[in-house]
Amino acid sequence: MTALVLMLCTVAVSAQDKPFMEDLSCYMENLGMFELNQEDGRAHHVPEKSISLNGTWKFRYVESPSEIPSDFFRTGFNDRKWDNIAVPSNWEMQGFGEPLFRNMTTPFPNTLPAAMRDSLEKVVDGRLPASEISHDPFAVEVPNVPEFNPTGAYRTSFTIPSSWKGDRIFLRLEKVASASFIWINGQQVGYNEGAQEPAEYDITGYVKPGKNSLSVLVLKYSDGYYLETQDYWRLAGIFDDVWVFATPQARIFDWQVITDFDRSYTDSELDITVDVRGYKPDSDSYKVTAVVSRNGREAAVMTGDPFTLEQNGRHSVKLKSLVKAPEKWTSETPALYDMTLTLSDASGKVVDKVTKRIGFKKTEIIDGVFYLNGVALKVNAQCSHMQHPETGHVITEDVIRRDMEILKQFGFNGVRTSHYPPVHRYLELADEYGLYVIDETGDEAHSTEYVSSLPEFKEMYRERVRRMVLRDRNHTCVLFWSAGNESGEGPLINEVVAEGRKYDPTRFWMYGGNAAVHPAEDIIGPRYPSPIEHEFRYGFNPQDRRPSFMDEYLSVA
Repeated sequence: MTALVLMLCTVAVSAQDKPFMEDLSCYMENLGMFELNQEDGRAHHVPEKSISLNGTWKFRYVESPSEIPSDFFRTGFNDRKWDNIAVPSNWEMQGFGEPLFRNMTTPFPNTLPAAMRDSLEKVVDGRLPASEISHDPFAVEVPNVPEFNPTGAYRTSFTIPSSWKGDRIFLRLEKVASASFIWINGQQVGYNEGAQEPAEYDITGYVKPGKNSLSVLVLKYSDGYYLETQDYWRLAGIFDDVWVFATPQARIFDWQVITDFDRSYTDSELDITVDVRGYKPDSDSYKVTAVVSRNGREAAVMTGDPFTLEQNGRHSVKLKSLVKAPEKWTSETPALYDMTLTLSDASGKVVDKVTKRIGFKKTEIIDGVFYLNGVALKVNAQCSHMQHPETGHVITEDVIRRDMEILKQFGFNGVRTSHYPPVHRYLELADEYGLYVIDETGDEAHSTEYVSSLPEFKEMYRERVRRMVLRDRNHTCVLFWSAGNESGEGPLINEVVAEGRKYDPTRFWMYGGNAAVHPAEDIIGPRYPSPIEHEFRYGFNPQDRRPSFMDEYLSVA
């Protein structure tokens, strides 16, 4: 793509006035555009006022987006002759297109000029600052999205209940591979890249009482695919839950729970930060209360000071309590507490409520040893894909439970979610079963490692980790984070870790890199060494006393 074309695309997209179907390349080949009109990331929560859009949708599969009717998203479009498809699903598992397995290559060219490769090698080796790379980024064939690009057009409808009148209404898609465009009632709403991270849209201004239409265009390949060369089956489609839900005009938007044991690991500080958002608040003041209990017995009750909310405003409430001798969460003793957050108005009426399960734990690194709750911990984990022989990447609760029961039965106490964040239910069940999770950012550029040194990819890397941490940080099972897998050794890996720390300062980081160690890691991750090599090369290195976790050893399941 020439500099002029990319500049024109960027200007048009930033103005949000370029029709999606007019020039898809201005989105899927524009490194500055990987999301449009999305809500901020947050802790996972679907309110009671919700509609699941899982089920049978109308579907059209083609092998190039140019073959899709340009008006397929119109409300009056005739889709009666289209196929039906189950949502969630991968379309390859439903008979559309071909499933493709790759370890590290992309199914389309992604090479760089030799001079550019030499410059990037010097950056990785520390011989050249990234800011001094001598190249014209617009002259490089990156991004390159092929004309052969399996594409699926989806259509469905939903009905807004009359009881939602006056509420704020949202659309949430948990996982879509890989790029997706959204229309409601024929109006374009937003865009997303990233197969493994949720996308959420405020659709209040697009819906009407009664029946509404939803159209989604999904493309298998986009510039976001440069960070999705995971060594597994490359499948596409809407493959996780889709929701429409309603919230009050003043709502609990996000929260963060942090526990911190004292020196004797007996009592624990409990810090809860609640992010309240107001759209059109109708009360003079609000207050937040948190109640934490186990088996019906209250462990902490906290109420914040009253506060006001401006229209389209936000307010952060910080709550703190000392919890006496809480039961500790470990793999052997996965004790969970019930936490209820309530938002009340000036009259005391409960406006919004969230109930979740939390646990008490503390991780530390002391003298090169990883500790959980003051006890040195050995993590005996397995790598795990979200993969099923019949349903592809659609993973149901019964499959997750069976996997976890087998892992526990054979003495495993942890899982590395190779190589992306898991479906959300996986984390809820890991909390319950007592399974340590190494939660991995959805960036793998195994065939395009050079992108970890390209500044143009920085925001895309940061967005992947931000969405993961904000969604998953309140799950006790998350033992530490991974900055991704085999995504190059360039400076953008440092950016991933730095961005993740902004949203969770309590956990440590590893990286499943192409080299044995990376400077951004708290926990080094050498892979495939012999036992004696591991012991002498990494275990007794006086210059590097970081704990070691072999993130891959025999195989990736």
